[in-house]
Amino acid sequence: MNLRYFLTLSLVWLLISKESRAQSVLLPEEFSAAQLLFNSAPVKEGVSDEYFLYPAEKNGKYGFVHYKTGDTLIPFRYDSAGYFEGGLAPVRLGKKWGFINPFGKTMTHFVYDSTGDVIGGVCIVKQNGKLGTVSVTGGAGIPCQFDDMIPDEGGLYWVKKGDNYGLYQGDGKMLSAPRFTFVSPFREERAAVSIGEKWGIVNREGVLLINPEYDWVDAFYEGLAVIRQGDLYGFVNTSGEPVIFPQYERAERFSEGLAAVMTLMEGAVESYIYINRKNEGVITNIGEGIITAFPFTEGFAHIVRKGELHGLIDKKGNEVLPCLYEELGQISDSMIAVRQSGKWGYYKTDGKNYFQVISCRFEEAEPFYDGLARVKSGDAYFINKKGEFVKADREEEPETIQPGNEREKIRIDYISTWGSTLIKGEQGVLTGIFSNNMSPVLKNSKWGFMNRQGQLVIPCIYDSAGHFSEGVAAVRKGNKWGFIFQDGDSLTGFRFDYAYNFSKGLAIVKINGRYGYLDKGGRFLAPPVYDMLYSFKEDRAVVRRDSLFGYLDKSGALLIPFRFEDASDFSEGLAPVCQGGRWGYINKEGKLVIPFRFEQVYGFREGLALVRSGDRYGYINTRGEWQIPARYPAARSFSGGTALVADTDGEILLIDQEGKELFAALFRSAFSPEGLALVENEKGKKGFINREGRMVIGFEYDDAIPFSEGLAAVCRNKRWGFINTKGILLIPLQFDLALLFHEGTGMVASLLQD
Repeated sequence: MNLRYFLTLSLVWLLISKESRAQSVLLPEEFSAAQLLFNSAPVKEGVSDEYFLYPAEKNGKYGFVHYKTGDTLIPFRYDSAGYFEGGLAPVRLGKKWGFINPFGKTMTHFVYDSTGDVIGGVCIVKQNGKLGTVSVTGGAGIPCQFDDMIPDEGGLYWVKKGDNYGLYQGDGKMLSAPRFTFVSPFREERAAVSIGEKWGIVNREGVLLINPEYDWVDAFYEGLAVIRQGDLYGFVNTSGEPVIFPQYERAERFSEGLAAVMTLMEGAVESYIYINRKNEGVITNIGEGIITAFPFTEGFAHIVRKGELHGLIDKKGNEVLPCLYEELGQISDSMIAVRQSGKWGYYKTDGKNYFQVISCRFEEAEPFYDGLARVKSGDAYFINKKGEFVKADREEEPETIQPGNEREKIRIDYISTWGSTLIKGEQGVLTGIFSNNMSPVLKNSKWGFMNRQGQLVIPCIYDSAGHFSEGVAAVRKGNKWGFIFQDGDSLTGFRFDYAYNFSKGLAIVKINGRYGYLDKGGRFLAPPVYDMLYSFKEDRAVVRRDSLFGYLDKSGALLIPFRFEDASDFSEGLAPVCQGGRWGYINKEGKLVIPFRFEQVYGFREGLALVRSGDRYGYINTRGEWQIPARYPAARSFSGGTALVADTDGEILLIDQEGKELFAALFRSAFSPEGLALVENEKGKKGFINREGRMVIGFEYDDAIPFSEGLAAVCRNKRWGFINTKGILLIPLQFDLALLFHEGTGMVASLLQD
């Protein structure tokens, strides 16, 4: 198992936040444009967002519980239920389905016969035997009036009515009425369609770029598509213009700048050649007897000679793998599977030639990926590039963190900012970050704590544990939680159903399904009578009772009554609240200062708030005026004068507070407190940029983790070390894995041999 993957899972499990929200972890965040879009609700410091909701059954009825605490967050009142995705979950009452939000509010009528999966914010539903969609972003959806629906890329749907297909957006906008006899999936922004027996091409707006005039049209590759007119094949570009008129007996798609075509030679002999985009013959010396020629992959092309004999050629037409084999697999990771005498083996390339490295002895063989391939020889196994069995097929199943297993093969050490070892870990013992000079320790399935000298000062006697925060840690014995001090003495005894870490002198605890605030004297500031509580922000805390939200002050008194359908934390004097399915903002006295007019909102940061209007995100000021219009399909809040947004092509951009684009790159993290973000180039190399969009550390590492306390873990040639914000390698590349620094101590790991 990948060491970094395992340790990351371990840290997600171990690193419970010092805030009250137990699911927060201190690992740097990585995200993509798609993940930016997945912010379906304002984030609160509690457990009520959809990521922690799981459907469960009780006495024949379904509800939703918190995956960690077991709290019933949505009552058991449904006859069936699916998972939350994109802010909605399908639920069934009687024989009909509808949708609810993460707070149990019904978002649609219960009128659907069945529902499908949420794809790109849209769910296919069936009503009265007809198909349509429901949009999780609040759009109208496609009406339920179609006999069939086929999801396509980018939120498009092919719909069938009678014998014809049309094109819709998932939010219900019709792009083309049902008039096509057959359709194909989109590729490179184009799709082939037919009317009757003639084929043409449409764009993503449903506009015919090529009228149906061809006998067949293939998908686009490298900007060109194969067409057939009569018995001859040619190519058209994405504008619909013929660039190579139909003249060939057969034609394959373009790949790596070349396409295989069959032409008639003198004496009516069929022969394959490879042409370029100018229709010039580039490879013409393959010879006779070729019955199939495939596109190029990694500089080589698969050909088949008479007698069904398979081989490979290079771009000069040289047969680098002779046509001697019964079958070839897919070229991947510089390897290819070959079948001879009914058995499979592998050949490897050095970029010029292929040579056998694994003999033909397997019943089945799949392509290599990340240095491993699945093969079948009796049972299914994985092999490495030397042909050695490395693990059984069952080990590919999702890994859960259990005592022993992979954990027994690692050792976690702690280092100083100069790279010297402070604490040498123990094999098979899992430890976390230091917080309040203490780190949790998991040994023999029990939890304890060690100090910065590596000494176990609180024995491993607990069944679960959080981090120390403000000198106190939440721990569990059996089914009950309590709090302990750093000397191991108990603050409260074990009497809570669940307990969160202390934050600003208070901890959220659960008793008999209700929540309250506990202070460090073990006294209740707010009694456990609420459905849920959240951490204080700007001396106000969101509280929920009977599906409505209000706010408490620091004394525990109800300052703003329960009147909102949803609510979030105060920031910069304003808080997002929801009524009638729309969001606005209130001040600290509860007065509405920005009306309920947005579909989705976030807290103010640096004078601006990220909001969604329709299906686009923009930024407003504290008066509710647009500072940057809603034009982005995805976005994040401002930090340090800049924000990350995604354009309509899915590219992530860095903008300033005027909306000016500063930088476009494949971001792999948000900006750290040091003002640097991890980015990746087209070759997969990692580097760092600053908030002005200037490359500070070039693309020179194979992997990296964002900065923490002035240092970032980086990897080259599978060895990890740490650099500073100027890119200087302060701690050499010497570790199997380097994670992060916290409170002046770094975590590194060693992979131990069996």
